[in-house]
Amino acid sequence: MKDCLVFDRMKAGGSGMEFQWDWVCSALGNNESAQLQQLMGLINGLNVTFGPDKWHWKYEGSGIFNVASIKKILGLVNRTRPARVFEWNNWVPKKVGIVACRAEMERLPTKCALSARNIRVHNRSCVMCGIYDETCEHIFVSCQYAQSIWQNIANWCTIPPIIAFDIKDLLTLHEISSGPSRKKKVLYAVIFVTFWSIWKTRNEIVFEQKVPNMTKTLDEVKAMAYLWVKNWSKLATLTWEDCSRFKVGG
Repeated sequence: MKDCLVFDRMKAGGSGMEFQWDWVCSALGNNESAQLQQLMGLINGLNVTFGPDKWHWKYEGSGIFNVASIKKILGLVNRTRPARVFEWNNWVPKKVGIVACRAEMERLPTKCALSARNIRVHNRSCVMCGIYDETCEHIFVSCQYAQSIWQNIANWCTIPPIIAFDIKDLLTLHEISSGPSRKKKVLYAVIFVTFWSIWKTRNEIVFEQKVPNMTKTLDEVKAMAYLWVKNWSKLATLTWEDCSRFKVGG
């Protein structure tokens, strides 16, 4: 019967609880017999007790699941920790951080990335400078448009001129900057927003045939960074005037 309970198929035997089957068909075929033997192999040795069924986490004496036990188990496995783990920033929306994360992994759909996936691309040149092939490294680091953006960001955030050789240099810029931890976190948020705005500008050129406008991109970085940092952090008293002068420390 499909509605029977496990208890209905058990009885007390000389060696403890035993299963007592009640088949509709008296003879089992080869497949059914093999499946039954496999089942018996799985349940033999189980300590069956009377009472309601419940989940039991075998890695804790209490039987209750907790995250600490998972961390302990993972810690016992030989794992190679990557040289650098991507650091998120909860003062900007996740979608903004994802652009920077995917850029570092070269996982954004740039022209070169699409071409590598056998997608036909007529022209692999960067849409912002038109000189070099469009890769994540080029769009965010070596493109003249991006370099000008980053130097303006450096002036706004009152940090030394940004000299970056790869995307990692940009994503670790806040770590080597001076100032209190809160100012460093705001700077990291600005870096995320800059990545997001540069990629947004690139997409507007590709899909809407817009002309790249550096002033517009910079204004967008400042405005979005201000709104997101003010509303996603505890800096509710942050004013636009302070943000414009990057007075976010303290």
